[in-house]
Amino acid sequence: MKIVVLDIAASKTGAVSILKDFAAYLNSSPDDHEWIFVTGVPGLIEETGRIRVILREDVKRSWPARLKFEWFTGTRFLEELNADAVFSLENTLPKTSLKSVLYVHQPLGYQTGKRFSFFKKEERHLAVYQHLISRLIDGSVRRAGKTIVQTEWMRQAVIKKCGVSENRVIKILPELPELSGLYAGDPGTAGWRNDRFFFPAGPILYKNHSLVIEAAILLNKRGIKDFRVTFTLSGEEAGAALTEAAGKTEGNIVWAGSLPRKEVIRRYREETLVFPSYIETFGYPPAEARALGGNVLASDTPFCREVLEGYKCTAWFNPFDAESLASLMEEVIAGRLFSDSAGNVTEPGISGEEKGSSWGRVVKEIVT
Repeated sequence: MKIVVLDIAASKTGAVSILKDFAAYLNSSPDDHEWIFVTGVPGLIEETGRIRVILREDVKRSWPARLKFEWFTGTRFLEELNADAVFSLENTLPKTSLKSVLYVHQPLGYQTGKRFSFFKKEERHLAVYQHLISRLIDGSVRRAGKTIVQTEWMRQAVIKKCGVSENRVIKILPELPELSGLYAGDPGTAGWRNDRFFFPAGPILYKNHSLVIEAAILLNKRGIKDFRVTFTLSGEEAGAALTEAAGKTEGNIVWAGSLPRKEVIRRYREETLVFPSYIETFGYPPAEARALGGNVLASDTPFCREVLEGYKCTAWFNPFDAESLASLMEEVIAGRLFSDSAGNVTEPGISGEEKGSSWGRVVKEIVT
């Protein structure tokens, strides 16, 4: 079977990780299929005996070029490859008569907690995705034979918004990266500190770093000053507004920049994860902290509720209310929250998680 994997849009962060993870799975699990990866950036995927790469930088160049491909030229391009199926990893799918499977991992058009504005400079690019590009995604869902999403909340949101039958939208939880061997400490002696907090996230508005800074300022006003919150942003990545706000704290915010993987894992075990993000499809940090037995202060959102379902070392806050988070942080610092849970044993995974490789299940949906 000849299968086209479309991911022209991928060029950074999460989208590239998903693309590379899928290619790595195919290389580690040989099958009899021919895979043709179509990308917009050179060097993302290495060609092997079963994997061929076609570069379409012309489509990646601009949104008009992308739309032209989605609506017109993409159909002919896929026909000329004489493929049997197409698997799109880029949230959208050109019109095609081929068997089609769409992987949707862009949640902006399906969440209802926040509406972004075209009139606010810092929100404009998110508003484009939420109000315009989401329409392309919706249309692609309706065209696709099957749509794969990562969580049940996304599955229900896609079904409701796009009006497709339930059997056409399939939930397949993503796999966590391999964590064994990355933490050298004994699970029973992790050395958890109640005055240390950690938030690993990039410089994206909805990650909500500002809420954590506001909570730190509130704690200072209550006379609580001996604590630290570490962000995996540099001051330059954070930008002027966040660094200026952090300057109003008693030196509680640390701009650590990108950290080695082992350091992130250590902090999951020895500090409290604060996760204020209000838009995610899945939420890897809470899932990883759970798998390592860490303590989590989590935004009260559908994706966090799903990822942390049944996990006792969790407390919830309103991601739009700094007072809500500050109160929980105060409980942690005072030793009244998580005081008996430091160094929890690791958990096998998310409650209700399906067995077997998630990418293996994706491939099965493509070829059957």
